[in-house]
Formats: sequence, structure tokens, C-alpha cells
Amino acid sequence: MFPTALRLILAQVGASVLPVLIFLFALELIDTYKLLTLGRVLRSVGVGCAVAAVCYALNTSVYALGLVSPAIWARSGAPVIEEIAKAVYVAWLLRSNRVGFMVDTAISGFAVGAGFAVLENLTYIPDLSASGLAASAVRGLGTAMMHGGATAIFGTVSANLSEIRSSRSTLTFLPGLAMAIVIHELYNQPFWRPVIAAVVVLVTLPVVIAFIFWRSEKVLEKWLGMKLDKDIDLLQMIATGTFSQSPVGKYMRSLESTFTPVILGDMLSYLHLSLELSARAKGDLLRREMGFPVEPDAELPGQLKELRFLESQIGRAGKMALGPLLGESRRDIWELQQLAEKTELS
Repeated sequence: MFPTALRLILAQVGASVLPVLIFLFALELIDTYKLLTLGRVLRSVGVGCAVAAVCYALNTSVYALGLVSPAIWARSGAPVIEEIAKAVYVAWLLRSNRVGFMVDTAISGFAVGAGFAVLENLTYIPDLSASGLAASAVRGLGTAMMHGGATAIFGTVSANLSEIRSSRSTLTFLPGLAMAIVIHELYNQPFWRPVIAAVVVLVTLPVVIAFIFWRSEKVLEKWLGMKLDKDIDLLQMIATGTFSQSPVGKYMRSLESTFTPVILGDMLSYLHLSLELSARAKGDLLRREMGFPVEPDAELPGQLKELRFLESQIGRAGKMALGPLLGESRRDIWELQQLAEKTELS
């Protein structure tokens, strides 16, 4: 049998950490389009743990140097450093097109925050034990929800602004980062009791995250419908031989004076293959949303390899010329990224 003190600590760890991890995986389950795999969620949790270790070392160094009061640093300095550290990974996911919508960005951000909170709560358990099991559990759970919620809000605000502005510059991430820092600093202020702050977070942040999920699902449905219709219309025109007489075909003919016949032929092949892959990616999303399994396609790796070859042949100028037909938004690139990851897993 475990000693009483150890049982108390284990109970506090379970009560403050496990519920937030359950909430995280619940978010992943209600992601009807299955935008993220369980492996990627667990990877984000691991990144959060690593970030917490770095921040713990940094905060400890600040306290040891004595340059600022520990109370002041905990209220003002630590939240800034910790939110920036957590945001770096989520910003990388956005800039590398590994997340495409608010919902998968929110899950990734919450996973990073949950991982951060797991390690942070383990370091604070001895201090929380004096408050009793119930109070320390609420405080620990509130801290975990705050970390996860703040990083999820950073991610969703940044994803939304990135789509609106068609930019992934550093400035795009500043509003979301500011919101995350404000949430964290308010949580750490001494004008309310820690348990009260935890209760406020536990009541408000799940509501905010639920709204984010609802809003993102609507955006995803609209994007799927509009873009899939466009892709299918162009593919049908190519298949039925009416492409040359369509406005798109006339636009391609207008490029004959700019590109050589060989390059123009590669551009047409690139357009056709891109449309097929785009429609395939959207079809996979719809199948997952309806609960059907998505089977591996043996031809997919070869198609992606051919697409990359054609892209190298037509060059940057060719891609820019096809931009009005294909689109080159963050979500268009995200589609191909999803297909590429699927070939790596199969």
C-alpha cells in the first residue's frame, strides 16, 4: 500500500490533470471531419510538456537572480514568457500548413496547453496540498484549462486572421498572442482567490471553445461545398471536351503568347491533376464526417510525385498564371499537405 501522503499527491495529480486530458480527447472525438490524428494530438501534448520544462528552468533562473520579486514575475513576467513559448509551436503549425481550420488549430493549441499544465501541476502539487484535495484539484484543473484555453484561443484567432488577410506574417499572430497573455495574467492576479479564478475559467473557457468548434464547422462546410463544386465543374469540362470553349479554356489560350507549347501542356496537366487531388481530399473529409473509413490509395504517392515534378517544370510563373483557376490559399496548400501525410502513414 502507498503511504497516505503519497496517495494524497496521486489523487491530486489525477484530479487536476486527468479531467483536462479527457476534455482534450473529447474535443478530438467531436471533430467530425477528423482533421487531426490521435498521434498528432499526442505529439502536441508532448511539445507542451517540453515547453513547460524550458519555462520552469527559465522562471527558476529569474527567481535565483533576484532581479524581480517572485510575486511580480509570476503575475506579469511569467505569463508573457509562457504564452510566447506555447504559441511558437502553434504558429509553426499554421505557417507550415499542418492545420487548416479553426477547429484543428484549437485542438492543437489546447493539446500544447494541456501538456504544459501536466508538467506544471506536477511541480506545484506540494504547494497545493496544504489547501486540501478538493481545493487543490479545482485549482489544478483550472490552471490546466487556462493554459489549454489560452493557447487554443491564440491559435484560432491567428488562423482566422491568417485566412482573412491571406498572410502568415509575424504581425498576424500578435492579436491572438495578446489575448492569450491577458487571459493568463488575469488568472494570476491576486485580487481574487485562486479557487475563484479556477472556477471562472472552468465555466467560461469551455463555452468559448464550444463556440469555436461550432463556428469552424460552419466555415468548413461552406468551404467544402463551394470549392468542391468548382473543382468538379472544371473536371467535367475537361472530361467532356467543353473545356476549350469555356472561359477557363479561353484564359488558358490567352497564355499561348507567354509560355511555350511544352510548358503550356505541363500547366494543363498540372491543373488537371491538382483538381483531381483537391476533389479527392474533400471527398475524404466528407467520408470521415459521415463515419465511413478512408482507405489508402496506392496511386496517391505517384500522383503527388508527378504533381511536384510538374510544379518544377512550369516554374513560379506558371503557378502564378494558374492561380486564378486553382487558388493558392492556406487551405489549398493544407489539402495537399494532408494528402502527403496520408501517403507517409500508409
